[in-house]
Amino acid sequence: MFEQWRTATHLRRTVDWQDHVGDIVEIRSNDRVIRRGIVEEEMPDGSGLWLAADATDRREYFHKDLGYVLWG
Repeated sequence: MFEQWRTATHLRRTVDWQDHVGDIVEIRSNDRVIRRGIVEEEMPDGSGLWLAADATDRREYFHKDLGYVLWG
């Protein structure tokens, strides 16, 4: 799993912010990676998601309408 975490070359841009719980994803803005993490929870309407806390980052919510792009 850690090898997959470091490279993340398998990720593709997606407009669907649902059905990613447990997946490793990237949140990007202006073609820059803001955060990489595991999706812990999603909004039922697909408007946003929570990335789980890890060794360096706290649990964090990202909302689609704020210009974030999901790669998963």
